[in-house]
Amino acid sequence: NRAHELGKTTGWIHRTGLKNKGVIMIPSCTYDKIDDQGLHITVDGAEKVLDVDNVVICAGQDPMRELVEGLNKPYHLIGGADVAAELDAKRAIDQGTRLAAEL
Repeated sequence: NRAHELGKTTGWIHRTGLKNKGVIMIPSCTYDKIDDQGLHITVDGAEKVLDVDNVVICAGQDPMRELVEGLNKPYHLIGGADVAAELDAKRAIDQGTRLAAEL
């Protein structure tokens, strides 16, 4: 069933729209943890802590529930991070857009 697949340029268009809104994207990083200090990542072997108010992780099709384990702050899991069994990129983008509008 190809009904849930995105067109070849859909992801590119969404990324461009985010960049135009000032969203900072950090490719090829490893998400280590989220705590009261911020988002801990590793980029090119260097560990960094980002002081953030909100975190939106677009991490492909694998659930990343371990990032929020023990987090004492509100969080939302959407798309494949929530349910990877029936991946639907359009649904995940819609969920992300709606959640971002609420933040």
